[in-house]
Amino acid sequence: MLGVPQTGLSPSPKNLYLSQKSSPWKTVFSMLTSVFILFFFVQIFVAALFGFVDGDMDGDLGPMDPLLVIFGTICSTPFLLFFLFLRKPKLAHIVRLEANPHGSNAHYITPGTLIQSPTATVLQHHLVHNTAPLEMPSVKQLWVIFSIGVVVSSVFMLPLLVTGINPLTILLFLIIALPAWILGFSTPVFAWWSTSNEYFGLSTTRRQGEWMLIAGMLSTLPALLINSLISPILINFLGLSVTDEYSLGFGMILFLSAPIGEEISKAIAVLFLARFIDSPKRGFQIGFSVGLGFALLENMIYILGSILAGEGAAISFVFTAVLRAIGSIPGHATWTAISGYAIGHYVISKRWHKRSLGIFDKSKTQQDSQWILFDAKSGQPMISSKSERELPILPKWLSAGSNKTIKITSNPFKAVGIAILLHAMWNGSLWTISVILQDTSTVIQLLANLLTIIILIILLWTILRRLVPFAISENDVV
Repeated sequence: MLGVPQTGLSPSPKNLYLSQKSSPWKTVFSMLTSVFILFFFVQIFVAALFGFVDGDMDGDLGPMDPLLVIFGTICSTPFLLFFLFLRKPKLAHIVRLEANPHGSNAHYITPGTLIQSPTATVLQHHLVHNTAPLEMPSVKQLWVIFSIGVVVSSVFMLPLLVTGINPLTILLFLIIALPAWILGFSTPVFAWWSTSNEYFGLSTTRRQGEWMLIAGMLSTLPALLINSLISPILINFLGLSVTDEYSLGFGMILFLSAPIGEEISKAIAVLFLARFIDSPKRGFQIGFSVGLGFALLENMIYILGSILAGEGAAISFVFTAVLRAIGSIPGHATWTAISGYAIGHYVISKRWHKRSLGIFDKSKTQQDSQWILFDAKSGQPMISSKSERELPILPKWLSAGSNKTIKITSNPFKAVGIAILLHAMWNGSLWTISVILQDTSTVIQLLANLLTIIILIILLWTILRRLVPFAISENDVV
């Protein structure tokens, strides 16, 4: 605009607040989109890496399969680009005009944008992160949806078990298969995520919360490479078989490779979120969420397998969905939370330290904006970024009490080692029982496995209910 000088961007004032509409389900739908994209990306990209190292996928080095490499790379790239597009920073362009007799009636801010005012004004405009608090549907609401979904899904699948395959049972199965899959793999993870958001007493933005879960999803990539590609090659090199489920080689995948690869991958994911850490308590929260993100992607495979179990889908789906909802999912979260707590201690001790090269420092250039959350219906303010969150009263199902806590180590290496050990005990117990009872009847094997799982879940919850009150009691935020 000729004669009108352009006004450049300026830093936003500290008292600038953005109004945000309350939308608890927005984060859920956002994460569902991300998990589907990352699920296909991880699976296809791993296939491409197989083409480089073990093209025939027999557990031995070689041969290379160029077609698999090309196919995997081409097919995985769109998913990666789409994910990056969805995760681009959400910015808000704020334009402010203040009456000033020494100002101007016209302001030129961007090519083609001219703002005019009837009186003389001074213009300032800023680019800020358009952030909002992490909102989730209530814990109770999510568990109710999960419970109803499991019951309804099993009812639709039950005719397949009772009357066998016929047009009606196939139609009922096709109607419920996709909703059952989505509800089965995602709802319990979101319920546990909502639990951490509601009871951990930490103010968390949606951007932070989503990246915690996404980091866990991405950690499945190196874990999958270790379990599916690297470990089988190493075990075959030792002369052990990984194809027989009762063999030592197969067991080593379960009680060595999986715990080591997965827990280290998740711990590294927590480290990548070091800029979010302001206390060991925050590290615990991040570790818990990263574990949930890992479980979310992993759960997709297990629930899908249970639905595709044929005529017994009604039974396999119910058992898989329920047992993973109260077992494997909180298990992943608990193990990584232990690592996260110790990593939180480590990050705080190294923050602003010269030798850390700024790796663990908080971001200085991408500070989140201040916000005020409004009720979507009434328009009344609910909470702001400056609101103090009171330490919540932990329910008995989540806490054994402050006098029964288990102290978490502040040494990251010990913490990751403990996480690996607990994970190995979980996987190893189930594999050992299956080996011992391999020659018994199917009924005995099922009952023994079910009893083992119940015992493991009881032990897991005993540990979790003693870790949470200890971690939550930490208040040293910096």
